[in-house]
Amino acid sequence: MELTERELTNPWEGVLISPAAGADVGVLVLAGSSGRIERERARILAEQGIATLAIRWFGGLGQSPGICEVPLETFIDAVDLLHAGGARRIGILGVSKGAEAALLTAVHDPRVDVVIALSPTSRVWCNVGPGRDGERLPYRSSWTWREQPLPFVPMDDSWADLLLVAGGDDAMWPSLPFAERLAQRRRSAGASNICWRRLKNARS
Repeated sequence: MELTERELTNPWEGVLISPAAGADVGVLVLAGSSGRIERERARILAEQGIATLAIRWFGGLGQSPGICEVPLETFIDAVDLLHAGGARRIGILGVSKGAEAALLTAVHDPRVDVVIALSPTSRVWCNVGPGRDGERLPYRSSWTWREQPLPFVPMDDSWADLLLVAGGDDAMWPSLPFAERLAQRRRSAGASNICWRRLKNARS
């Protein structure tokens, strides 16, 4: 399949990889605390006929150097770009802290049809690294929405389809119990459209 690859510098660093013939499905790919742009993962998805956008969402020019009060509007802007490019169904694939961002974005943007959360968490955590002020302390939320810090992940209100993948030997955080809690919360809210895979001996 012939692909087009477009390097992005504004409003964030990133790469948009799309089938040359166009695509009506788009996926935003978010790394975790590594902060890298997930180019290879984006390319793999694009080869399946999906318009794929991978961005640097912290640590770049004009961004918070750490995962500290990162505006969810960062990801809304990325959804805007996919939508403007012709995507009519949009998903977000996130890993670890990127999964946290994906879940929250789906709550706040009804255009997100599906979330693929790899090594997810069931709650918002405090900052990982310094904020725009260069300070790690005092501890603050990882995220903001409309300039207000977010205290928790209100997944009960999300209508997006959800795929959870968690490893029992995750050395970063207990993603398997987190995934189980997310699944239970969805069931309690009457949301049956959930699929998740438990990998007991897998590492994230």
